Amino acid sequence: MILDNANRYFKNYIISLNYNTYMLKVYQILIIAYTTGILWLRRNPLSLIFTAITPFSLLFVLFIISDGQYTQYAISGSLVMALVGYGLALGQDITYYKTEYKIQDMFVASPISPLTYMTGLALSEILFGFPALVVLLFLIFYIGVSLLYIPLLIFIILIVWISTSSMGFFLSSHMLHMKNATQIISFVNVFLAILPPVFYSINKLPEVLQYVSYIAPTTHASLMIQYAMGFHTPENWSILIGISVQLVYAIGFITLAKVHALWRET
Repeated sequence: MILDNANRYFKNYIISLNYNTYMLKVYQILIIAYTTGILWLRRNPLSLIFTAITPFSLLFVLFIISDGQYTQYAISGSLVMALVGYGLALGQDITYYKTEYKIQDMFVASPISPLTYMTGLALSEILFGFPALVVLLFLIFYIGVSLLYIPLLIFIILIVWISTSSMGFFLSSHMLHMKNATQIISFVNVFLAILPPVFYSINKLPEVLQYVSYIAPTTHASLMIQYAMGFHTPENWSILIGISVQLVYAIGFITLAKVHALWRET
């Protein structure tokens, strides 16, 4: 009886300890997101407009040039580009906080883990882009996408955000100057959001380049959105392939950020 009570007490203690540890991490994430996101937006509300300029500008340009024929591709591409931009912007912000304000030194000396720090800042980035994402999603459903695809679109948003945020965190950890971060993040942004078939049909590419484009995770994200919009997708591609590739990239980038990101300066 005594042993049973002791075992029960020990199990309850472990469960309570794990729960408290989990809630502490959630609290830390929310505090970081609040201080770097909401407080900034309260002082600079125009940031919501500035972060939406690039994706909506390309949407507008494609709409004008194509006389509306590429509107659907422009909308889906703008959504992917916005997600990539908000995720990679994390890298620029972290580099800025690290080199200019030395904020990372404070977190390194605290019990906060690198992934907690990354998640808090990534959440603040998505707050900046939330209005733009809502408008783009509204446009996607406005042109006739079934509400049955809501889970798929939510999955795409979360997985691309997680992948690019992890990539941005990893890159920023190796950046010693803000200028380097801006240049590298811009290059990666072009490689992920401009060159692959994000704003145009993959069928526009020669067959060889179509296979090459499958290397980019944004190609699959764009095809998944186009699939939900009722577009014709390549015969050698399926929604299952798209989901699998996104999961592989997300797990890979998270592992890269957790294992190989430089947290403590040597």
